[in-house]
Amino acid sequence: MFFSIVIPTHNRAAIIQETLYTVLSQSFNDYEIIVVDDGSTDNTGEVIKQFKNSKIKYFYKENEERSIARNFGADKAAGDYLIFLDSDDKMKEDHLLSIYEFVQKQKSIPKFIFAGYIILNPDKSPLYEYGVGGFFPATKLFYGNFLGCSSIIVEKDLFKKYYFNIHKGLILFEDWELWLRIIAENKLYCFPGKSIVMINHGGRSVLNYGAMQINDKILHFKNHILKTSRVIKNSFFHRSTFLMGIYSYAALHIAMTKKNPMIAFKYLCLSLINNPMILFKRRFFGVIKHLF
Repeated sequence: MFFSIVIPTHNRAAIIQETLYTVLSQSFNDYEIIVVDDGSTDNTGEVIKQFKNSKIKYFYKENEERSIARNFGADKAAGDYLIFLDSDDKMKEDHLLSIYEFVQKQKSIPKFIFAGYIILNPDKSPLYEYGVGGFFPATKLFYGNFLGCSSIIVEKDLFKKYYFNIHKGLILFEDWELWLRIIAENKLYCFPGKSIVMINHGGRSVLNYGAMQINDKILHFKNHILKTSRVIKNSFFHRSTFLMGIYSYAALHIAMTKKNPMIAFKYLCLSLINNPMILFKRRFFGVIKHLF
């Protein structure tokens, strides 16, 4: 089997059906779907079982958190490559075929791949899209997680050397933390298409946290990376880039809550102090837009 699509979910019975339809509509057929129900209390299980499709393997487990659910799904996977598709994201119908053909064309077998994505507003109008070719530079990840979880394709054996970090303090940043660890030792190939679709709805996890919760998670993630990443902590340039990125991320997402503008402004100032290049970043103008 070539692909295992691991879909962790929690109380998303109302939307996971559409996600599954986009996977089952793929023009490439050599895949399985592993749905990891992370302790849902709604009728998610009933929705999944209504499909009656042998490609779907459904597992219910007690509620812990999504890193544990993803690791659980990876351990159940039979495919050569893993895709961790969020239960509110979607695939264009040629996504798997495009990635398969991309892999076959490479001189050496790519083990770590990024496919571009499109983000839509709730009314399905375009909000943002991102995709690149070639190899993704590790230093770009110091500023922010441009990848997203659903857009990564990783060889199963490679993934099992790393796994998602299950520390609860890293929730929100668990995929960014993992990509930093993998890319430090492996090339990240880029498929230039944009075949993952995300909807910027109010239920996306980061928008469900208050300012102080985001504050706590930012501090934990920052301290964790500065302690564990030699490349970042031992370079003034990389360290300033990382701090600019993490502080501006905090400023943007706290500003988006519309509840604590002073905390958002504080983080924007911290970002500016650590690296004035934030003034020329798209994110800076996004923060200003939400603050004023």
